[in-house]
Amino acid sequence: MGWDSSPRTVQSDKFINHGYPFMATMSGNTPEAFRTALTKAKAWLDRRDPADRILTINAWNEWTEGSYLEPDTVNGMGYLEAIKAVFGQPAKPDR
Repeated sequence: MGWDSSPRTVQSDKFINHGYPFMATMSGNTPEAFRTALTKAKAWLDRRDPADRILTINAWNEWTEGSYLEPDTVNGMGYLEAIKAVFGQPAKPDR
């Protein structure tokens, strides 16, 4: 989703982007770019053993760090729609 930990740093210190908590993130993030990344992740997962098909997506509401899936006034439901488009809806349990 993206990550900017600078709001959690001492603002008077020089901010250097290296080491923890910096990790692989998307830059230029949009719902369309997110969907493309999810499509690539799904293709990779599909080549793995079913027991190893796990994907963690960060995060529902990390607004301060710029890493959130919640609907907003700019992209609406775009990020959630991207997940649905790539992974579909979960099967409904039989009743």
